[in-house]
Amino acid sequence: MPPLCKITIMTTGSRGDIQPFVAIGVALKRAGYEVRVMTQPSKTHAMLLNDFGLEYVPFGVDVDRFMLEDKEARNAMETGDTIKFFKCIGSLVENKTESSCKPFYDEFLAGEGENRPDFLLVSYLNRYFGLYAKHVLKVPTIEIKLQHWVFDDPTRAPMGMPTMPLGMHKLIQTKLMVPQDYKMFQQFDKCITEIIDTETAASSSKLEFSTVRLDDFLLYDQLFESSVHHKPLLPLMICQSHHFKGVLHPTLSTSPMLRFVGPAIIGEEDQIRGDTQSFGKSFQRKKIQDFIASSVEYKPVYMGWGSMIRKSTQEMAVFAVEALMMSSKRGIILGGSAGLSMGVLEDYAAAADANDDHIKQIIEYAKENVIFADKAPHEWLFPQVSLTVHHGGAGTLNTALRAGVPTIVTPVFGDQYDNSFAVQNLKVGVGFERQLQKIDAKDLSAAIDAVTNDPAFATRAKEIGDEMRKEDGCTAIVDKIKEYWIEEVTTGRLHADINKWKLTVKEMKAGNKRKTLYNWLMFGLALVVASISFLLS
Repeated sequence: MPPLCKITIMTTGSRGDIQPFVAIGVALKRAGYEVRVMTQPSKTHAMLLNDFGLEYVPFGVDVDRFMLEDKEARNAMETGDTIKFFKCIGSLVENKTESSCKPFYDEFLAGEGENRPDFLLVSYLNRYFGLYAKHVLKVPTIEIKLQHWVFDDPTRAPMGMPTMPLGMHKLIQTKLMVPQDYKMFQQFDKCITEIIDTETAASSSKLEFSTVRLDDFLLYDQLFESSVHHKPLLPLMICQSHHFKGVLHPTLSTSPMLRFVGPAIIGEEDQIRGDTQSFGKSFQRKKIQDFIASSVEYKPVYMGWGSMIRKSTQEMAVFAVEALMMSSKRGIILGGSAGLSMGVLEDYAAAADANDDHIKQIIEYAKENVIFADKAPHEWLFPQVSLTVHHGGAGTLNTALRAGVPTIVTPVFGDQYDNSFAVQNLKVGVGFERQLQKIDAKDLSAAIDAVTNDPAFATRAKEIGDEMRKEDGCTAIVDKIKEYWIEEVTTGRLHADINKWKLTVKEMKAGNKRKTLYNWLMFGLALVVASISFLLS
């Protein structure tokens, strides 16, 4: 058995979704592995990978560009229409299936398989490719998730979904999410099969797995059992603190296939070394540092919402500054996808009524007490502020809690509601139940006052921060890969398990065919009996 050398990471999402996987890639590279990262064809993602010397393979769709150009999707984000937003993203992925399947083919199947890795890490949205790689190509694979959710708790539905009486919200998972996942698996499978057929028809060689279909290695019943009863199809490592498990997943039983390993973080030294484009230049940090030092007694509040957008850029900038002004707090506001800046405020004021004294007051307050920044290294910045205010994205929240200062979460959709719930229940700050688009500056100001005026929040935040900094998701994942390679791959156990799984699928398919045939026979017999009864009556 040759040594483990090449590892590929497949991940998709926003900058916040990608950054933890870059942290994992950096840890793997430092452990001596060759690392390639397959992720979206985004300038932001390419820049981040380039900053840390990781090989970049464009894969999937450019969601950043899509959000800039698609008016319907952007409007859905600005107005907080979660259902409409996810429909837009779902349609994009569905209509651009080849943008994911062709890079996968080129990386894993084309030529002599020279780019095929020894080991694969996949994010949740890329489970299909992980299952294909494992069961068809025999590539050992581990799934990495930044957050986890279960529908078993009758008192609370996850992901901001409606909590229904008697735990009926579990129907969302069983009747909607699992069928939709399997439908997407089928689309990917059909696309890959078509690409293989097209490519092999143009050459003299034919791939041995060209006739493999999804139901040769995964049936719907198996996906359902896995999703509903917490039996991962691939070894699963969740980059969340163990604190989250107790708060968000009290009904989740322990499993050797599922493990909470702690956040995957690009450390402070890496974020501020040199002039990385992704975390801002040194002169930008100097500007922020000078602002913080200008009033040591009054540490500023950090505000940043990443790729989330509220109503409009102008309204969002006014909302942030007004909340700070109402609480008499200084603030550092990150531009994010909304492009928040002092210029935005001034343009808004210029377009508003010249006699609007309130807007003038907000502008003057911002000039004296607020600094806007395009980029900033969170690991460096967050420990220097008094409070962080953000949307509750997995990466931002982990860094906020690690910083040991209180935090406020204003969620927009998905797991951000879970993270908001966790903040509230860990007593490290305020987690809003309402969506960012549905709170006003007065609401946010009240939360800022409640947190900063109660020292218990700061005490508890420091306790949680001290504990979370001891958790190292990157190291845990590197160790798990080594362990898996030794115990499962070099021993031949992995191939034996794959063959056993293949046999199980074959037996289940045969059983399902027998059941279908039996049901049709019973149906036909019932029709015959009914017909005879009708004729005799």
